[in-house]
Amino acid sequence: MNNLQIIKNFIKEDRENKLLINQVNDEIAYFYVNFIEMQTSLEQINLTYQDNFIEDTNNDLFGGKFINLCFSKNNKDIIKNLGSKNKCIIFTDYKNYKKYLSSITTINGYEYKKDIKYLIEEILQISNLEILEFCTSTPYLTFSETSKYLVNASGYLKESNIRENTNFILDIRKKLFILKRNHESIKKIYFYLKEELKYKKFNFLVY
Repeated sequence: MNNLQIIKNFIKEDRENKLLINQVNDEIAYFYVNFIEMQTSLEQINLTYQDNFIEDTNNDLFGGKFINLCFSKNNKDIIKNLGSKNKCIIFTDYKNYKKYLSSITTINGYEYKKDIKYLIEEILQISNLEILEFCTSTPYLTFSETSKYLVNASGYLKESNIRENTNFILDIRKKLFILKRNHESIKKIYFYLKEELKYKKFNFLVY
């Protein structure tokens, strides 16, 4: 089964409540974060962002579902989380990935190229070699690029200077993650979204 299908099943079903992802690096990690955000939104599941594992049963008077999303390389945090009632997705390093490979559901981030190909060709039904190659070389831009393409496939133009700006965009993605984790105002989040659009030089009619 493809990794993205594993993630979809984990989010949708209640059979398992722990998923560990080998993040490899920030660029690859944020591809999976974006996919998780897309799927939890489709399933109307609340996603909470954390730096460290915090015991939280996420009780909701209206019966809403929650999934915690956390980045941590601290094995003590992982052990605490595995013993908790929280349903969560853990991004960690390869060492911890190997340690828990046989005990919980895991995703190997080193397979990201295969997962991007699956997303583009199977889920989004896009048949375009240029966008596939671009997304596999800049994985954390996959969702913004495919969104551009789906809005205006005939007028799609890859940003030729995007690699000059990727460090800025990745920094913005990290800041957005922190803002969401800290439940900051929509105004602050909107500001950073505008910054990303400026760096990528999107024409709003295309985007």
